[in-house]
Amino acid sequence: MRSSMKLTTLLFLILVISSCQRPQGSDQAAQSLSTSQIRGQELTRIIENPVFVFNNAFNTRGTPYADIADLLADLGYNGIEHREVEGIFDLKKELDRKGLRIFADYLKIDIDREPHYLEDWKEAIPKLAGTDLILWVHVHSDKFEPSDQSADDILVPILQELADYASSYGIRIATYPHANLLVETAEDSYRIAERVNRENVGAIFNLTHFLWADQPENLEQLIKKITPRLMAVSIAGADRGDYETMHMNELIQPLGDGNYDVYRVVQLLLDHGYKGPIGFQCYQVPGEPAEFLRTSMNSWKKFKSIYESGTNWLSTEEISAGWELLFDGYSSTGWRGITMDEFPSFGWEILSGELRTVAMDGAESGNGGDVITTKEYADFELSWEWNMLTKGGNSGLKYYVKEELTSEGSYGYGLEYQILDDDNHPWMLEGKMSPNDYHTIGALYEFFAPSETKVVKPLGQWNTSRIVSHQNLVEHWLNGRKVLSYERGGKEFKEQLNKSKFKDIENFGQEERGHILLQDHGSQVYFRNVKIREL
Repeated sequence: MRSSMKLTTLLFLILVISSCQRPQGSDQAAQSLSTSQIRGQELTRIIENPVFVFNNAFNTRGTPYADIADLLADLGYNGIEHREVEGIFDLKKELDRKGLRIFADYLKIDIDREPHYLEDWKEAIPKLAGTDLILWVHVHSDKFEPSDQSADDILVPILQELADYASSYGIRIATYPHANLLVETAEDSYRIAERVNRENVGAIFNLTHFLWADQPENLEQLIKKITPRLMAVSIAGADRGDYETMHMNELIQPLGDGNYDVYRVVQLLLDHGYKGPIGFQCYQVPGEPAEFLRTSMNSWKKFKSIYESGTNWLSTEEISAGWELLFDGYSSTGWRGITMDEFPSFGWEILSGELRTVAMDGAESGNGGDVITTKEYADFELSWEWNMLTKGGNSGLKYYVKEELTSEGSYGYGLEYQILDDDNHPWMLEGKMSPNDYHTIGALYEFFAPSETKVVKPLGQWNTSRIVSHQNLVEHWLNGRKVLSYERGGKEFKEQLNKSKFKDIENFGQEERGHILLQDHGSQVYFRNVKIREL
């Protein structure tokens, strides 16, 4: 009878385990699953969106069209935006010479006046057949307030008439969201496209005016909604702050400048299937176009590299194997400050898909302090990438961490995978640390040294680390090589513990479960692709 009961219990457990394919225990696992489904395992992670610049990169400088075409081709752009009809065919001729194109053209509609837009467009549109041009419409009115939906009954027929005329020539129409104009938000642009109900009519997303006039906290929800109608996107470098009071130079910078995470915007667009053109806004950007357009292109190439490398996402196979993201690439979800309820408000930044410490003269927890996972882990396999940028810098990842509030401040007691610029660290230069001892990269700090065969990428390049901890057997890996293995709580471990500065910490490193900790040691170090699976 007992044997039968045991067999029944065993069969029940097998059924339960086999039915639970999804990782246990957190909303992040659900979020990871959703992300993978959006991107799709079959999706080739190559960004093919064409990129172009706004005409305002040049229009106050009187730059000849031939020079514009040459510069854009040299820097790797696919084309440019234009303003109204004048000069469009001269510009097109020079762009054709370099294999470039006009992606969009500014068209002003004033619903208060007749005619509503320049009649020249009726002659120009047939001559632009086959160019796939987007006429992005800036809608003006003195009679209606921005976003006033009662004006739709006037605007929609105007756009329908224009769209019907343009459709036979392959020209597309989209309303351009602009602060203080009638179509002020991307939500307005989407709504109007839905009401016009023509295949060649869509919506535009403009990051600058989104920050200015919309609700930035609704970014992901908005992108998910409007992407099926989205024809073009405008982005620029920007700063975070009180967007309603910020100035233009804070919201329009070369791509990559400013502390607003523009990569997150690009990532969300791509994740939701956007494949259209992306324009770089340049209004009143100071300096020479050759310089700020080169800066923007370099940043765009970095965005592409991050996205195409599969950073901060999980494949279907990884999810099936039980992996979950610990860092989603754009938020602090799943992390908090040591002995805190929230993530630190300073000392850490999330930019370009990276979780970054802000350098603070090498002081341990001298800025934002260490951050830990909200969840605790027992047996696990952990993988992450890190990039040390501070010469002689110091950091680390701790595991099986227990947090304490001591007389000297908050502290996380746990086993530390050492992250260090070995060659330039003061201890090494002063002879306090020998090459490859238990304080160097890959070591179990204060306990065991890594293998002498370890391979470390140079300062400023990304390294990949991995920890496997199963039934107290622990491995440290660095750039694909196992550099250390030990038994947690074993004889050698306890011998080293009794020699270390942690000897008086009760049960140090031998807890059944603990947090994962990223260290703020005053150095500038970036983390990404942090993922874990419980064993």
